This record gives sequence, structure tokens and C-alpha cells, in this order.
Amino acid sequence: MKNNKGLSTVVTTLIIVLLVLAAIGIIWGPIKSLLSNSASSLDKTKCFNLDIGITKAKLANATTSNSSYLITMKRSDTLSDVEEAGAKLIFYNDTASSKTIDFNDKNGGKMFTSPSVFTKEIDGNITDATKIEVMPYYVDESTGKKQVCSAAVPFNL
Repeated sequence: MKNNKGLSTVVTTLIIVLLVLAAIGIIWGPIKSLLSNSASSLDKTKCFNLDIGITKAKLANATTSNSSYLITMKRSDTLSDVEEAGAKLIFYNDTASSKTIDFNDKNGGKMFTSPSVFTKEIDGNITDATKIEVMPYYVDESTGKKQVCSAAVPFNL
């Protein structure tokens, strides 16, 4: 008869290695998710120093169906590491709100560099607006997608 005692240590070692690999695979899933969420949260800190707002807004042309507003916007931050930024606008009156309008799309695609000022006539698609909300955004360098900052800046007309 052959002596099979050495075979059991090889099988035991192989089982331990497989269990360790399985444990690493199970633990890696939540760790990867946590790390990617942290990276996107760190990316959102770009909004902290981003200062884009309306300096002047007035009714440019009103009809019964919609209203046009002459809007002057300014980017005045100097500490932000965002080279180019944009702004989305929402117009409000006493009873309704407009759809989100991208100021930079209406401005020939020109983005705000710091410091810069743009004046543009925008159709707010709403009559008798009393307030405009400005939501700054930046373009994520790695994905090329617009990242809208969560804090909206109100401007009362």
C-alpha cells in the first residue's frame, strides 16, 4: 500500500488558498463601491469655491405666451480649480416654474472662465417671473459629463 499522508497537507493548503481568494472577492465588492463613492464626493467639492450668479436681470420682451429676460451673469471665484463652468436657470412666477435652461447653451456654448461676465437674452418660457434660480455646474474632466452643483442661488426680480 502507498503512503498518502503527504496528499492531505496539499489538499488542506489548496482549500485554505481558495477560501482566502473567495473572502477577498466577497470583501472587495463593498470596498470598491465605498471607494468610488468617496471619489465622486471629493469631486463635488469643486462646487464649494465655484461662484456664478446673476448680477442683473430684467424683462426684455413680454408676450402673452412667454417672456424674454435680459440676464447678466458673472463668475467671480478665484480659488476654484474648475477652469470652465456653466449655469442652469429655472424661472419662477407665483404659480409655476419653467423647465431647466442651460445659460451656456443659449450663449453659443461659451463657458464661464474666471473671472468673466456674459449678458444674454433668454426665453424663460414663463410670464411674470418673480425669481430665477441659478445652478452652477462644471464639466468632469474624466467623463466629460456636466456635474450640477446641488446649491441653487436665487435671484429675485
